[in-house]
Amino acid sequence: MPVGNKNANKKTIVLIEDEEVMVTLLTNKLVQAGYTVRSALDGVAGLQLIHDEKPTLVLLDMMLPRLNGFGVLEKLHEEKLLPELPVIIISNSGQPIEIDRALKLGVKDYLIKVNFDINEVITKVNLVFGESRDKNGKDQPTVATVLIVEDDNFLVDLLERKFTRSHIKAFVAMDADHARLILSREKIDAILLDVILPGIDGITLLKEFKVDERLKSIPVIVISNLGQTEEIKKGMAAGAAAYIIKANATPAEIVVKVLDLIKK
Repeated sequence: MPVGNKNANKKTIVLIEDEEVMVTLLTNKLVQAGYTVRSALDGVAGLQLIHDEKPTLVLLDMMLPRLNGFGVLEKLHEEKLLPELPVIIISNSGQPIEIDRALKLGVKDYLIKVNFDINEVITKVNLVFGESRDKNGKDQPTVATVLIVEDDNFLVDLLERKFTRSHIKAFVAMDADHARLILSREKIDAILLDVILPGIDGITLLKEFKVDERLKSIPVIVISNLGQTEEIKKGMAAGAAAYIIKANATPAEIVVKVLDLIKK
């Protein structure tokens, strides 16, 4: 059953969340930001609401009564509505295996409930629509996209906020598999790549990017706690456009470096 796009101009969001306090909080904030919101308290009702409302975006909690988030995603996947229909999941655990499974089903982005920030929700929703808002609430175009390959949630949160203020859309991957998946689906202008990652390390992943015809022209900035000369040489030899030692740079300085590379 095609979802279609009858509410495209209204930017209608279907919110599927079983915590009524959270529903009220999110709905109020999203309406203030200019969106129309329809909500459901369980997965079955949420799935029906998607079919009825034909939204332009879905916010989906993963732990739901009757039909959980993965059940909803699998139904949407079977109906071939993903990834065309943008879905942002709200993960309770933030476990890489859960995020990876959701991304493979076609979700656009994710939030982690333990680090939940209402403003981050608005930021991610705005960026799905390819826009950010200035202080007067007016839409500002996204000027570039960056992929952050980093498993430190605290650093990721800081970087995402800085990029958003510069009208840069940030995608986040916690490991190599996430990074490959995002790069297969999105146009990325620059990559921030940590060296220490779950699974294969960042330098190995960087070498993989540089032999891929689709990816080799994307500038990659290595960000690492490893500041020894030999580590820096290894990163640059693998094809990094720059090597930043985390302890020596603020998130704002990292964003400036990315912008400089994108403009070249």
